[in-house]
Amino acid sequence: MMLPRSLVSRYFVVSLVAAVVPLAAVGYLYDSYAQDILRALTGQRLSAQLTATASRLGSFFDTRIYQLDTLSNYPSLASYVGRPDRDDPEISALLRIEADVPDLYGIWFFNATGRLARVIAGQAASGPPYWGGEAPDISRLPRVKVGGTEIIGPVAPRDGAPGWFLMRQVLRDPRSGEDSGTIALHVRLASVTELMGAPEIGSLIQPVLTTPGGGVFDTVGHVARMRGELMPGPEIAPGWQAALVIQPDALLGPFNQARHWLYMLVFSSVAAVAILFLRLSSKLRRRLRQLVIGADAVSAGQLDYRLPETGNDEINVVSRAFNGMSRKLSQMIERTVSIEKMAVLGKFATGVAHEVRNPMATIKTSVQALARQEGDLERLEILNGVSSEIDRLTRVMEDLLEYGRPRPPETGPVPVRDLFRRVNALVSPEAERQGLHLGVMGSADLVLLADRDHVMQILINLVVNAMQATAPDGAITLLARSEDNWGLIEVSDTGGGIADDDLPKVMDPFFTTRALGTGLGLSICRQLTEVNGGDIHIASEPGKGTTVTLRLPLMRSGDRLG
Repeated sequence: MMLPRSLVSRYFVVSLVAAVVPLAAVGYLYDSYAQDILRALTGQRLSAQLTATASRLGSFFDTRIYQLDTLSNYPSLASYVGRPDRDDPEISALLRIEADVPDLYGIWFFNATGRLARVIAGQAASGPPYWGGEAPDISRLPRVKVGGTEIIGPVAPRDGAPGWFLMRQVLRDPRSGEDSGTIALHVRLASVTELMGAPEIGSLIQPVLTTPGGGVFDTVGHVARMRGELMPGPEIAPGWQAALVIQPDALLGPFNQARHWLYMLVFSSVAAVAILFLRLSSKLRRRLRQLVIGADAVSAGQLDYRLPETGNDEINVVSRAFNGMSRKLSQMIERTVSIEKMAVLGKFATGVAHEVRNPMATIKTSVQALARQEGDLERLEILNGVSSEIDRLTRVMEDLLEYGRPRPPETGPVPVRDLFRRVNALVSPEAERQGLHLGVMGSADLVLLADRDHVMQILINLVVNAMQATAPDGAITLLARSEDNWGLIEVSDTGGGIADDDLPKVMDPFFTTRALGTGLGLSICRQLTEVNGGDIHIASEPGKGTTVTLRLPLMRSGDRLG
């Protein structure tokens, strides 16, 4: 399958396939399961259930037949039936014990003509023939034979009377060997049906008992209403059979309804995925268009272009990364240009300084020799002026050499307290002469990790610049503080400040606003700060003063000195 070129369209197709294929597979498997469920239900498990039920029912019948065998073979029982006007206390007691079980209503005795001669009531007996009334007519009831036992009935419950059936055997007179009547157990029908167990799967599978004459009874001994397919089990006795009534329509109804909702879920999922990806595609295209515009702007050299950063999604992460890349690229280009410019200027300055410094020394020696021999005061003043200018040019050459070939730092602990003490000793006389107040504040107990002479040179340069920019009665403040793992020294003045247009350029080489300045002082400060692993920042407000912040690493335990 050819996938579309759009990334969103590809994800849409893949997501659609991922959503629909599993649901379609589940629907197919669901249909297969629903078709096979009847076969599964009517298979081995239900057959085993019917066999177990038939076994329980057979045990019940065997128990009753054994009870009949025991009673029919009891001596004197035949004569007990043949003489209903006489009572035998021993036999009466035995019969009451045998009749007094929960599964029997009582015991019936018939004479040789088939007429009911005696009844023994059990604990569940009620109504005729036990407590008056005519005996039930059994002549029309179904009859089957199990060996020597005749099963008569069953009689369905009606008009409040319970269901029952008879299990009857012949009584023989042991002396004459002739039949003297029959003995029958009046069996409770519900005792048999209760052994079939409870309905299964929400009454969709109903155990029933089929009997001779077409009777079908449920688990409580009532006539069952047939609604479904009948699954017969093994016979217990002729015509007596445990069975299951299965309702296929009711059984498959929930499955058909579930299949309907499953298909609705499939269509709803497809529609939701389509709508979701259409909205996502539209939004993503707008966001990607911004990224493309930003990339074009940066490639055109607009390194200050920034993408909007809204939200916390993946596109916003890319936007933040893009803006960070633009900033770092701009800084890297500025740093590279600055390094190249400083390298060229440094090489040029070093060459110029070497070429000029030696001739200047010779010229100064010659001027000093002429000045010693000059008697004319006017010419002597001119020679002294030339010597002063030679000294100024010599200092410029020394700045050029310092800028072009800085000494590598010798890193070590630099206590801020000692720095402030030395700076105060060196500049306080000149500050007093100019009428300036020099103050020291903050955490003077900090220890920097840097080159002591470099830091001292930076501070002297910054303080001298501040003194030159501050009018009499002004103040110059040195403040020391810490921030994370950095030591910060701030040199503040109350001078006239720096113009906004000049502020970005004040640390460029040879930039100066003073007529006699070389423009290398702040450049050298920045250079020395950077070789010591720090940075320098200038904040100024015209008319209110300037603050220069020097940031250098703090000395920590475990730092190696170099």
